[in-house]
Amino acid sequence: MVIKRIYNNNVAMVEDEGVERIAIGRGITFGRSRGDELDTSAVEKVFTLDDPDSLNRLERLIKGIPSEYLSVAEDIVAMLRAELGSDVDDNVLIALTDHISMAIERERAEVPCDNPLLMETRRFYKKEFALALRAQDIIEDRLGIRVSEGEVGFITLHIVNATMQQRADHLMLSISMINEILGIVAEAFDLVYDEESIQYERFLRHLQFFAQRVLDKSVVQSEDTFLFHLGKDQYPAAFECTERIGEHVASTYGCAVADAEKGYLVYHIMNLVNAARADAPAAPSAAE
Repeated sequence: MVIKRIYNNNVAMVEDEGVERIAIGRGITFGRSRGDELDTSAVEKVFTLDDPDSLNRLERLIKGIPSEYLSVAEDIVAMLRAELGSDVDDNVLIALTDHISMAIERERAEVPCDNPLLMETRRFYKKEFALALRAQDIIEDRLGIRVSEGEVGFITLHIVNATMQQRADHLMLSISMINEILGIVAEAFDLVYDEESIQYERFLRHLQFFAQRVLDKSVVQSEDTFLFHLGKDQYPAAFECTERIGEHVASTYGCAVADAEKGYLVYHIMNLVNAARADAPAAPSAAE
């Protein structure tokens, strides 16, 4: 490893086998200069990002924060990859490093973390929220500070972004859209959701990807309208509910919902409603 740039005594950009990397280790650059070989035995962590823009963003970020924050973020990313597989966007390392830096500053200054979407985030992204709680433990173990539940909610959103590759502003809108759609369906069918049921979990997962597709206008929506026409003929109540959802999404978010998307919604709504009705207690007879 050859030193290309020194940020502080503990962090340097190096060239290793023709690839630029960020190396971290206590005192690894002390007494060294650009062009020197780095003592790899003292290196604790090495970060490699395939995207040069991402590497540049990471470089700008670490100039102004303690190197420990980057190391903690890498531990969290390693945990996420162990739990979720390798399909975790590299950019989450940058997002988490930045967020940890701000969160620690807020905690030390005793500034409350206002997270208006915490309840919905915990409800709609249970798996990711559980992983964010583990990230909370990693931060406490490494830095000695336990961040608030509001911060855990924001870490959850970073995890969702890393796995669904959705723009942060779209994700915030998605949470609101999902909440509103659940309200429309509950009102239309007088439903009380069983949030532990497999049908609810499937519907919720469908809504997560539905919102992602609808909000991203660069995504070409499906033109397969078989379920749409089937729902119109055989499930008029679900079809009418889906039309209400389409109108709401158009008026509130300025996004058109294709007939194919409405067809899938009809399918999931009917599965949800049928399961709820099957589980409902039978009405008492007149004799009772």
